[in-house]
Amino acid sequence: MTRNPRALILTGEALGCARETGLAFKLARFDVDIESVGSLLRRRVTLDQLLSRYQALSIPGGFSFGDYLGAGRVLAIKIRHGLRWDLGQFVQKGGLVLGIGNGFQTLVRLGAFAKDMSITRNDHGRFLSEWTRLVPVGNRCVWTRGLGSFDLPVRHAEGRVVIAAGSRLEVWARMERMGMACLRYESDINGSEQQIAGVCDSSGRIFGLMPHPENFVRWTQHPEWTLQPARASAPGQGLMIFENAFQEAARSL
Repeated sequence: MTRNPRALILTGEALGCARETGLAFKLARFDVDIESVGSLLRRRVTLDQLLSRYQALSIPGGFSFGDYLGAGRVLAIKIRHGLRWDLGQFVQKGGLVLGIGNGFQTLVRLGAFAKDMSITRNDHGRFLSEWTRLVPVGNRCVWTRGLGSFDLPVRHAEGRVVIAAGSRLEVWARMERMGMACLRYESDINGSEQQIAGVCDSSGRIFGLMPHPENFVRWTQHPEWTLQPARASAPGQGLMIFENAFQEAARSL
Protein backbone atom coordinates (compact mmCIF):
# COMPACT_ATOMS: atom_id res chain seq x y z
CA MET A 1 0.00 0.00 0.00
CA THR A 2 1.33 3.42 -0.96
CA ARG A 3 2.15 5.61 2.03
CA ASN A 4 2.14 9.38 2.21
CA PRO A 5 5.23 11.42 3.01
CA ARG A 6 5.46 12.29 6.71
CA ALA A 7 6.31 15.72 8.13
CA LEU A 8 7.58 16.62 11.60
CA ILE A 9 6.45 20.01 12.92
CA LEU A 10 8.37 21.37 15.90
CA THR A 11 6.43 22.96 18.74
CA GLY A 12 7.05 24.25 22.25
CA GLU A 13 9.52 27.04 23.04
CA ALA A 14 6.72 29.54 22.12
CA LEU A 15 6.54 28.33 18.50
CA GLY A 16 2.92 29.39 18.32
CA CYS A 17 2.08 28.45 14.72
CA ALA A 18 2.63 24.67 14.92
CA ARG A 19 -1.04 23.70 14.59
CA GLU A 20 -1.63 25.94 11.58
CA THR A 21 1.55 24.65 9.94
CA GLY A 22 0.57 21.05 10.64
CA LEU A 23 -2.84 21.65 9.06
CA ALA A 24 -1.22 23.10 5.95
CA PHE A 25 0.94 19.98 5.56
CA LYS A 26 -2.13 17.76 6.14
CA LEU A 27 -4.13 19.61 3.48
CA ALA A 28 -1.22 18.94 1.10
CA ARG A 29 -1.64 15.18 1.96
CA PHE A 30 1.32 14.74 4.29
CA ASP A 31 0.98 12.59 7.39
CA VAL A 32 1.94 14.91 10.25
CA ASP A 33 3.49 14.63 13.70
CA ILE A 34 3.72 17.69 15.96
CA GLU A 35 6.44 17.25 18.59
CA SER A 36 7.85 19.59 21.22
CA VAL A 37 11.55 20.34 21.10
CA GLY A 38 11.76 19.42 24.78
CA SER A 39 10.30 15.96 24.15
CA LEU A 40 12.70 15.32 21.28
CA LEU A 41 15.62 16.32 23.53
CA ARG A 42 14.48 14.10 26.40
CA ARG A 43 14.14 11.12 24.05
CA ARG A 44 17.44 12.00 22.37
CA VAL A 45 15.97 11.66 18.89
CA THR A 46 18.93 11.33 16.53
CA LEU A 47 19.37 12.49 12.97
CA ASP A 48 19.20 8.86 11.83
CA GLN A 49 15.85 8.46 13.58
CA LEU A 50 14.62 11.66 11.97
CA LEU A 51 15.69 10.38 8.56
CA SER A 52 14.09 6.97 9.05
CA ARG A 53 10.64 8.41 9.78
CA TYR A 54 10.27 11.80 8.10
CA GLN A 55 10.54 13.27 4.63
CA ALA A 56 9.98 16.86 5.78
CA LEU A 57 10.81 18.97 8.83
CA SER A 58 9.26 22.34 9.64
CA ILE A 59 10.22 24.98 12.21
CA PRO A 60 7.10 27.15 12.40
CA GLY A 61 6.63 30.75 13.34
CA GLY A 62 6.17 32.24 16.79
CA PHE A 63 8.36 33.99 19.33
CA SER A 64 10.81 31.35 20.43
CA PHE A 65 12.17 32.28 23.88
CA GLY A 66 10.63 35.71 23.35
CA ASP A 67 13.56 36.55 21.04
CA TYR A 68 15.24 38.05 24.12
CA LEU A 69 18.68 36.81 23.07
CA GLY A 70 18.15 37.38 19.36
CA ALA A 71 15.51 35.83 17.13
CA GLY A 72 16.04 32.08 16.69
CA ARG A 73 19.35 31.99 18.56
CA VAL A 74 18.42 29.72 21.50
CA LEU A 75 16.35 27.34 19.39
CA ALA A 76 19.24 27.00 16.93
CA ILE A 77 21.56 26.10 19.82
CA LYS A 78 19.13 23.40 20.98
CA ILE A 79 18.90 21.91 17.49
CA ARG A 80 22.64 22.04 16.79
CA HIS A 81 24.08 21.10 20.19
CA GLY A 82 21.16 19.37 21.91
CA LEU A 83 19.65 17.29 19.13
CA ARG A 84 22.84 17.39 17.05
CA TRP A 85 20.82 17.47 13.85
CA ASP A 86 22.71 18.33 10.67
CA LEU A 87 20.05 19.67 8.32
CA GLY A 88 22.49 19.54 5.42
CA GLN A 89 22.72 15.76 5.83
CA PHE A 90 18.94 15.54 6.17
CA VAL A 91 18.38 17.15 2.77
CA GLN A 92 21.27 15.27 1.14
CA LYS A 93 19.36 12.08 1.91
CA GLY A 94 16.12 13.38 0.42
CA GLY A 95 14.60 15.45 3.23
CA LEU A 96 12.92 18.83 2.96
CA VAL A 97 13.12 21.65 5.52
CA LEU A 98 10.81 24.64 5.92
CA GLY A 99 11.33 27.54 8.35
CA ILE A 100 8.61 30.18 8.66
CA GLY A 101 9.05 33.49 10.49
CA ASN A 102 10.95 32.61 13.65
CA GLY A 103 11.73 29.29 12.00
CA PHE A 104 13.46 31.16 9.16
CA GLN A 105 15.44 33.12 11.74
CA THR A 106 16.45 29.80 13.35
CA LEU A 107 17.64 28.39 10.02
CA VAL A 108 19.75 31.51 9.50
CA ARG A 109 21.31 30.99 12.96
CA LEU A 110 22.01 27.37 12.03
CA GLY A 111 23.99 28.55 9.00
CA ALA A 112 21.65 26.94 6.46
CA PHE A 113 22.23 29.78 4.01
CA ALA A 114 25.00 32.36 3.53
CA LYS A 115 27.20 32.66 6.63
CA ASP A 116 27.30 36.48 6.42
CA MET A 117 23.52 36.81 6.16
CA SER A 118 21.37 37.68 9.16
CA ILE A 119 17.89 38.92 10.02
CA THR A 120 17.38 42.05 12.08
CA ARG A 121 14.76 44.65 12.98
CA ASN A 122 12.61 46.21 10.29
CA ASP A 123 14.15 49.47 9.11
CA HIS A 124 11.08 51.48 10.17
CA GLY A 125 11.24 50.01 13.69
CA ARG A 126 7.64 48.79 13.71
CA PHE A 127 5.99 45.39 14.05
CA LEU A 128 4.44 44.51 10.69
CA SER A 129 1.07 42.79 10.54
CA GLU A 130 -0.34 43.05 7.03
CA TRP A 131 -0.73 41.26 3.72
CA THR A 132 1.88 41.61 1.01
CA ARG A 133 2.50 40.52 -2.58
CA LEU A 134 5.36 38.09 -3.19
CA VAL A 135 7.29 37.23 -6.33
CA PRO A 136 9.11 33.87 -6.69
CA VAL A 137 12.48 34.08 -8.46
CA GLY A 138 14.05 31.24 -10.44
CA ASN A 139 13.53 27.49 -10.16
CA ARG A 140 16.12 26.47 -7.57
CA CYS A 141 13.70 26.26 -4.64
CA VAL A 142 11.53 23.14 -4.81
CA TRP A 143 8.98 24.77 -2.49
CA THR A 144 8.25 27.70 -4.87
CA ARG A 145 9.06 26.10 -8.21
CA GLY A 146 6.57 26.98 -10.93
CA LEU A 147 4.60 29.48 -8.83
CA GLY A 148 3.53 32.91 -10.00
CA SER A 149 3.17 35.94 -7.73
CA PHE A 150 0.88 35.47 -4.75
CA ASP A 151 -0.30 37.07 -1.50
CA LEU A 152 0.64 36.09 2.07
CA PRO A 153 0.38 37.73 5.50
CA VAL A 154 3.46 38.97 7.33
CA ARG A 155 3.79 39.36 11.11
CA HIS A 156 7.25 40.32 12.29
CA ALA A 157 9.32 42.99 14.01
CA GLU A 158 12.63 41.39 12.98
CA GLY A 159 12.26 40.36 9.36
CA ARG A 160 14.82 42.45 7.50
CA VAL A 161 17.35 40.26 5.70
CA VAL A 162 20.80 41.89 5.70
CA ILE A 163 24.24 40.88 4.45
CA ALA A 164 27.45 41.99 6.18
CA ALA A 165 28.75 45.13 4.47
CA GLY A 166 32.27 43.78 4.05
CA SER A 167 31.16 40.77 2.06
CA ARG A 168 27.92 42.01 0.47
CA LEU A 169 29.07 41.86 -3.16
CA GLU A 170 30.62 38.41 -2.80
CA VAL A 171 27.70 36.90 -0.88
CA TRP A 172 25.05 38.45 -3.09
CA ALA A 173 26.83 37.28 -6.26
CA ARG A 174 26.91 33.73 -4.87
CA MET A 175 23.25 33.82 -3.88
CA GLU A 176 22.27 35.11 -7.29
CA ARG A 177 24.42 32.54 -9.09
CA MET A 178 22.96 29.66 -7.07
CA GLY A 179 19.36 30.89 -7.18
CA MET A 180 19.13 31.19 -3.39
CA ALA A 181 17.24 34.52 -3.25
CA CYS A 182 14.12 32.71 -4.35
CA LEU A 183 11.30 34.88 -2.96
CA ARG A 184 11.01 38.67 -2.91
CA TYR A 185 8.51 41.25 -1.75
CA GLU A 186 6.88 43.07 -4.65
CA SER A 187 7.41 46.33 -2.73
CA ASP A 188 9.86 47.32 0.01
CA ILE A 189 8.00 46.68 3.27
CA ASN A 190 10.85 46.37 5.79
CA GLY A 191 14.17 47.37 4.17
CA SER A 192 15.20 43.78 3.48
CA GLU A 193 18.26 43.40 1.21
CA GLN A 194 17.06 43.27 -2.40
CA GLN A 195 13.50 42.97 -0.98
CA ILE A 196 14.23 39.37 0.03
CA ALA A 197 11.27 37.63 1.65
CA GLY A 198 12.61 34.07 1.48
CA VAL A 199 15.83 32.17 0.81
CA CYS A 200 16.67 28.59 -0.10
CA ASP A 201 19.96 26.73 0.28
CA SER A 202 22.04 25.63 -2.69
CA SER A 203 20.09 22.34 -2.95
CA GLY A 204 16.74 24.17 -3.09
CA ARG A 205 15.40 21.86 -0.39
CA ILE A 206 15.87 24.05 2.70
CA PHE A 207 13.54 27.05 2.47
CA GLY A 208 13.09 29.89 4.93
CA LEU A 209 10.65 32.77 4.57
CA MET A 210 9.25 35.54 6.76
CA PRO A 211 5.65 35.58 5.39
CA HIS A 212 3.23 32.91 6.66
CA PRO A 213 1.97 30.48 3.97
CA GLU A 214 0.22 28.36 6.63
CA ASN A 215 -2.16 31.28 7.21
CA PHE A 216 -3.47 31.30 3.65
CA VAL A 217 -4.52 27.74 2.90
CA ARG A 218 -8.19 28.65 2.41
CA TRP A 219 -9.41 31.50 0.23
CA THR A 220 -11.64 32.78 3.04
CA GLN A 221 -8.52 33.64 5.09
CA HIS A 222 -7.75 36.52 2.73
CA PRO A 223 -9.14 39.85 4.01
CA GLU A 224 -10.65 40.63 0.59
CA TRP A 225 -12.19 37.23 -0.09
CA THR A 226 -15.73 38.63 -0.06
CA LEU A 227 -14.94 40.55 -3.25
CA GLN A 228 -14.86 37.14 -4.97
CA PRO A 229 -17.46 35.08 -3.04
CA ALA A 230 -17.59 32.44 -5.77
CA ARG A 231 -14.11 31.37 -4.66
CA ALA A 232 -15.13 30.86 -1.02
CA SER A 233 -14.40 27.12 -1.14
CA ALA A 234 -11.11 27.49 -3.08
CA PRO A 235 -7.70 26.83 -1.51
CA GLY A 236 -5.54 29.77 -0.48
CA GLN A 237 -2.38 30.59 -2.38
CA GLY A 238 -0.11 29.57 0.50
CA LEU A 239 -1.15 25.95 0.10
CA MET A 240 0.77 25.78 -3.19
CA ILE A 241 4.06 25.81 -1.28
CA PHE A 242 3.08 22.72 0.72
CA GLU A 243 1.70 20.96 -2.37
CA ASN A 244 5.03 21.48 -4.14
CA ALA A 245 6.75 19.87 -1.15
CA PHE A 246 4.36 16.91 -1.27
CA GLN A 247 5.13 16.28 -4.95
CA GLU A 248 8.87 16.39 -4.24
CA ALA A 249 8.69 14.21 -1.12
CA ALA A 250 6.43 11.63 -2.77
CA ARG A 251 9.06 11.01 -5.45
CA SER A 252 11.52 9.80 -2.82
CA LEU A 253 9.21 7.17 -1.29
